This record gives sequence, structure tokens and C-alpha cells, in this order.
Amino acid sequence: MTDHKKGRPLRRRSVLKALAAGVGALAAPSLIHHSIRRAHAAPGTIRMMGGPTVALKDWSQFEKDTGLKMEFTSFNVDDVGALYNEILANDAGERFDLINTLAGVQKPMVKQGQVAQLDTSRLKNYAGIADSVKRSPVLYAGDDKDWAVPLYYNADSFGYYPEKLGLARPPEALNWDILLNNEKTLGKASIDGDNIALMIGGMYLKDRKLAEIADPANMTASEVKTAADYMIERKKAGQFRNLWKTYDEQIANFVNGEVLVQRCWEPAVKDVKGRGQDVEYATCSDFHINWMHATSIPVQAAARENLEEIYRALDWFLGGSYAAELAVLRGYTGSRMDLGLEYAKAAGWPADKIAAVEANITKVKTKFLNPNFWIGGAPDDLAAHDAEMARFRNA
Repeated sequence: MTDHKKGRPLRRRSVLKALAAGVGALAAPSLIHHSIRRAHAAPGTIRMMGGPTVALKDWSQFEKDTGLKMEFTSFNVDDVGALYNEILANDAGERFDLINTLAGVQKPMVKQGQVAQLDTSRLKNYAGIADSVKRSPVLYAGDDKDWAVPLYYNADSFGYYPEKLGLARPPEALNWDILLNNEKTLGKASIDGDNIALMIGGMYLKDRKLAEIADPANMTASEVKTAADYMIERKKAGQFRNLWKTYDEQIANFVNGEVLVQRCWEPAVKDVKGRGQDVEYATCSDFHINWMHATSIPVQAAARENLEEIYRALDWFLGGSYAAELAVLRGYTGSRMDLGLEYAKAAGWPADKIAAVEANITKVKTKFLNPNFWIGGAPDDLAAHDAEMARFRNA
């Protein structure tokens, strides 16, 4: 490719930076590039970039089952601009074999040729995944092809202190007024510091029939402005103590006692409960936030000599060991929980851990009975969402 105006070859990096600029506002990358000296991993090692809740505390079972080493780098995958910057401008595919994202985020990458089409015949555990999961609106690109593996999913809500707020415990249902519009929680609530906050605002307005919003996860410019207006109104009323950006900030909000209710990830509640805090994760009567994590093979990795190893690692994530461990560790549902339950029983796990796996399966089935909203993290008009989020953040 040549820049005909200047008569010199265009560098791939500059082309991708231009593409990235068209996807949405870019944030500064959060990975430390100088710590990765080789372009890709040594033979027998899988490099994976993904959200912190994807990682296990111990990869020894992965290593035992696959004969591979795992080199995992955490990334805040809910920050879509930073993720696109990492992939498009900073060549993440040159450095990683697998990239994990919030499902939906991968779709623009598919269109721009950054994601390799999956050969699902090389994934023995893939066929058993429910079609409703494989063809969910955030995973399926609508072209009858498979581009990403559904890693795990959940129906999200919020964490809260039942005793301090005088509220019931799960499975008795609460509603989103507790987080967004409640005198008891005024100044003691927290919500995402990214576009998901506006999507939640859109869900609330749609559910309450307070605004005409077709799809809260993919709002038009006028719809997202309406959602932002409502969230700014609540912010100015003093509803929110702060807006969090990271998992650690979610933990700190609960531990330091400043927040009594918080839109957060379920593992944050599990973590805080493990520290002796009386926190619960709400089951809601009005709506939940459906989401999924997906993992893709970058096009650069698909051309490398370790592709067989990459598929071996990817299939392991669809197996029973990972599903069972994740259910206990994070409270999330793997795409093959049937294999997870089989694994836990066959491995002789203690009764309480097996019960936790079973409870996880039941919990997600219950939550998915509600009218739910899927979030994909990458709305069509990402620029409008970014602009409105900046307005909400700065209000």
C-alpha cells in the first residue's frame, strides 16, 4: 500500500490508527507494552488478553489438561475505546494468541478483518453449547459464521447491604429504584463510569415507560441523550457517591463503607463477602442486564505456527474444569455448565462446592426468565455514547 501523495509506503500501524479513529473515541491503552519483549509467546505458551474475571487464581489444571503454559494479561474490557486502541493501533494480535472481550465488542473487529473465523470442527466442546447462547444478539454477527467462542455469561444486577438498608435477601426480588431513585441510598450509590451506566439508564426509562427507547444497549444519538439527561438529573440530586472504573474500585466502595448499593460485577460481591462483609447480589423483579464474555483468535495469531495449540487452549475454556471453577470462583455461568457439573462430581469435589455449581445453574435460569436486556458494549453510534457519557461524568 502506498501513499501516492508523498510517494512512500503506508505503514500498517498508521492505517489501523485511522480505522480506530472511525470506531469511537480512543482512551489511553492500559497494557504495559515494554514488559512484553517478544512479539509473541514461546512455543508451548498461550498468551491471552482479557478481563480480570476471566483469569483463574491457579492455571495448574489448564497446564495439566493441555500441556501448555498460560500467560494472562488483564485488561479492562468494558472500556471499548481503550480495547479498540489496543487491537487496532497497538497491534494486540501480534502479541496475543487469544483476545477476550465483552461479547458484542468483537463485531466491528470482524467487519474490519481483525478476527479470524473459527473452525469449530477443531473444538470438540463447541457443538454442545446451546444455540440460544451461540446465536445470542451480542455474539452472532448475522452471517452464519462463527467468530467468537462464548466463554461465560450472566444476568447482572447490583450489590447491596440488606441489613443496613432494611432490604430482603435473594431470591426475594428487588428493583432498580434502590440504585437509581431511592431516598435511603441517596449519596450512597455507585454505578459504572463508562457507557454501561447510560445503557442502564436507558433500560430503566424503557422498563418504566418513561421514554421511547428501542434497544437500550444500542441507542440512537437522541435516545442516549435522553438516558444521559435522566442520569445527570439523578447525579445532580446527589444519588451517586462516585462512578467506578475498575474492579478494585468496586471492592473499595464496599470495603471503605462509603457505598451501600452499587451496580457491580457479581465477583465483587463474592470477594467482599469473603472479607466478612454482609453484602448480597440482587435478584430483580423488573430487569437484569444480560451479558456474555467471548474469546476470539486475532488474524495475526491464526497465521502463526502454534494454531493447533491455540485451539487446544480455546477448547479447554469450553470444558468442565473451567466451567466448574468459574462458577465457584466468580458466580458466572460457563457455556458448558453440563460439563462443569460432571467435572465437579467426577473430580470428587466436596458437597458444598458441587452445591455451588448447581446453585449457579439454577440462579441464571431464574434470572433469565425476566424480560432482559443484552449489552454488547459497542453501540452503532459509539461516538454519541462517548460524548453523552462525558457529559454525565462531568455534570
